[in-house]
Amino acid sequence: MADKKRSKRALASGSVLLVGSLCAAPGIAAETEAAPADKPTTLDAVSVTGSRVMSAGFESPTPVTSISQEQIQAEAPNSIVDYINTLPAMANTRSPTQGNNAISSGATGMSLLDLRGLGSERTLVLVDGRRYVGSTLTGSVDANALPTGLIRGVDIVTGGVSSVYGSDAVAGVVNFMLDKYYTGTKGYVQAGRSRYGDDEQTSAGLTFGQGFADGRGHVLLNAEHATSDGVGAVRNRPWFRGWGTMVNPLWEAGNGQPNRIIVPYLNRPNEAVGGLITSGPLKWMAFSPDGSPRTFDPGQLDRTGSGSSGGELDGHFASVSLKGASERKNVFARSSFWVNDNVEVFAEASHTNSVVRTNSSYNYYGGTLTIQRDNAYLHPAVAQAMDNAGVTSASYGLLLGDAQPRVETTTDRAVVGLSAQLGQTWALDAYYQYGRSKLHTQVRNTTNTTRLRLAIDAVVDPATGNIVCRSTLANPGNGCVPLNTFGGANMSSQGLAYVLGTPEFRQTMKQEVLSATLRGEPMELPAGPLVTAFGVEARRESVSGQADAAGLAREWLFGNFLPTRGENEVREVFGEALVPLIEDELSINAAARVADYEYSGTATTWKLGVSWSPLDSLTVRAARSRDIRAPNLADLYQAGVTQRQSVTDPWFGNTLRNIERVMTGNLNLKPEEADTTSIGIVFSPWDNFQGAVDYYQIDIKDAITSLTNQQVIQRCYDGDTEICRLVQRDATGAVAGLTMSPVNVAKRVIRGVDTDLVYNHPLQGWGDDTALEMRLIATRLLRSTSQNPFARYDYAGENTGSSVKWRALANASLRSGPARIGASVRFVGSGVLDNTWVEGVDIDDNHVPSTWYLGLNGSYAFGGDRFEAYFDVDNVLDKAPVRIGSNNNGINGVLYDLVGRHYSVGLRFNF
Repeated sequence: MADKKRSKRALASGSVLLVGSLCAAPGIAAETEAAPADKPTTLDAVSVTGSRVMSAGFESPTPVTSISQEQIQAEAPNSIVDYINTLPAMANTRSPTQGNNAISSGATGMSLLDLRGLGSERTLVLVDGRRYVGSTLTGSVDANALPTGLIRGVDIVTGGVSSVYGSDAVAGVVNFMLDKYYTGTKGYVQAGRSRYGDDEQTSAGLTFGQGFADGRGHVLLNAEHATSDGVGAVRNRPWFRGWGTMVNPLWEAGNGQPNRIIVPYLNRPNEAVGGLITSGPLKWMAFSPDGSPRTFDPGQLDRTGSGSSGGELDGHFASVSLKGASERKNVFARSSFWVNDNVEVFAEASHTNSVVRTNSSYNYYGGTLTIQRDNAYLHPAVAQAMDNAGVTSASYGLLLGDAQPRVETTTDRAVVGLSAQLGQTWALDAYYQYGRSKLHTQVRNTTNTTRLRLAIDAVVDPATGNIVCRSTLANPGNGCVPLNTFGGANMSSQGLAYVLGTPEFRQTMKQEVLSATLRGEPMELPAGPLVTAFGVEARRESVSGQADAAGLAREWLFGNFLPTRGENEVREVFGEALVPLIEDELSINAAARVADYEYSGTATTWKLGVSWSPLDSLTVRAARSRDIRAPNLADLYQAGVTQRQSVTDPWFGNTLRNIERVMTGNLNLKPEEADTTSIGIVFSPWDNFQGAVDYYQIDIKDAITSLTNQQVIQRCYDGDTEICRLVQRDATGAVAGLTMSPVNVAKRVIRGVDTDLVYNHPLQGWGDDTALEMRLIATRLLRSTSQNPFARYDYAGENTGSSVKWRALANASLRSGPARIGASVRFVGSGVLDNTWVEGVDIDDNHVPSTWYLGLNGSYAFGGDRFEAYFDVDNVLDKAPVRIGSNNNGINGVLYDLVGRHYSVGLRFNF
């Protein structure tokens, strides 16, 4: 009986019974790594992500999903995040295919991990159980910085574990485990491209590991280089239609028409390449290449006149890159040494450089510029038309090239530490870590709005007869260069150089961590040893930055970065215990942590879990925890990030306006609290099969959030004078800008069910080492509610973000000797655009259909298993993204594949 239970525990921990399976099984994640040969192994080499006391002999009450090195290699990702984001629990909210138009965020093109769609700031990223230095002001980690070739597995804890790891582990933890004791030389080369001839990817890595001093020491070196040329403007894909939602021009109260309709090529009819007069008697006058007047075709206008479908333009966001181009370089080194039979010391150092380049929005001016009758570049026919209309000026809309963000992140990290065996039952782990991330953000080809207004106001100098800026007549030394934008064909290079530039922002984030943990067995209980862990941790995080002078003056259309400076410190004590109540059947896991934050005060987190195995084939597990997310550096110190935003103006009939929103920090924030509950079962009704089903619920109160733009505007319109201080309005009373800060006012509730099934079946009669391996991971979202004092909303079932109700990933692999062939199916369930809309009343089509993607992969080992050739094909059927009738090109890269069929081939070697 005991042997059978131990086998079940091993199966649940992803141990040798499932070596070669697609992933470790869904019970607990056992982090097992051999120490160097011929050296002492008295220290427990088995640990569980999400706990400091668990070992492979116990079931974890908190669900953990494990990804093996083999599964990562089978999918052949150019970046490991490309694979992780296919898992149902992950939301691809920030990656090279997502957020490319978030120009002023400073994080364009980064790969930030986001569990449950609760935000990357609520997902803690670890490397070998240690908190990694953040790549952004929010503390989120760009996973591009991690050494893909050294990762031997990834554990994803899909539940709160703040009591074990500290702040930010509200949605869970992603722990990347490195192959620290690898011996030999191994490497890989890989190349790929899409069927459209773009997204060409190359990657190569080399790892060397060697023992020294008769095996007491070990040295490890790793270097990698990867590139992707990305995908250009979204308009270049044949499926592109620029879908969006606009107010139905045929709608009248009671006439049976839906209020909104989904249309192709959604545009803003107040902007045009070559210029457009947007109001007054000359509205819709545009300019031919020679500057002569012509009639602009706006397409079908919506009921408000602020949106249109079709016409001369193919969509307001049509120039945005479908996927950013990227290049990353990683170098990693590690050395360890057994000082004696009980003490090992180690040191690690890594350096990563990542550069991402994208195309983003047009430089757009939706009728916010002005042209004068005496403009020197004005065509005589236009001047005569203005005279005939009796106007001396006109509002002017313009599109002037594409902004091109470039984000470079350089991350350096160093760790020194020791592990010591203290007697027979106690062990000490301690380390100091220093990390620094340098972020250099540029937004190339951006218009300086101040200069543009001066440059297009061109007149004839009465003294010389030359065309100059009007401002130069009053201030001859101002350097203004006139620019002829009428028609777009006669813009001088000098004029463009004057109005176009590159906003720049440099920001440095630093992190220091000092941590010590004492583990041991203070006493023997009737059901087994009491296992405990106690520790202390101190962490300091700081940020400093600088921006260009024009950005400080907010002269740019995009990228008006402001430097942020500040620091935060926390000191923590923690403890954890594993209490066996019935040998091999019932145990309790409890943990607590007290954290003292410099600005946010003291916070206490805890966890209580139980694991019960009434049958050899069944384990019931449950956990309850109190978790926190303390305010990060962005929440506290953000100096004022400016972004262009679209809002509707209730003072002017809900007219669509493009305004500037400024986000600033708030030093009065306190930690948000989350109560996390999980209840599930792990079952193994027959050999080689195991499954897990877990219900999860995360309730966050006092969540740190900012009110939405429209909520602030509407509350002000409704008469809330306190809220009105956040709204800036111009002389006409129109909304002109917003100034906002994060506050502890929100509640967030997310509930769902996770399913994880693994089957590994040896095929008798098919030859030695022949097996069929299958795995299914699925998530059913039941609720995703966000609430603040002004609104409550359930996003579950909306396919416009990450809150789709059903997501699943299925893998199957057949291995026979040196050959392996595999397939994967990723499923995204059906849903709606908006839960509050009634189809046929509020929108003509609120339904979003389900879809699925097929992948194929395979490999063949040769040369005595020293070499392995492999291939991978993603989106084999080349399915286009599901149409999402939103205002972002009608696509949603969080859920759906945007690139299309993609081929990869490579070669691995190991000596």
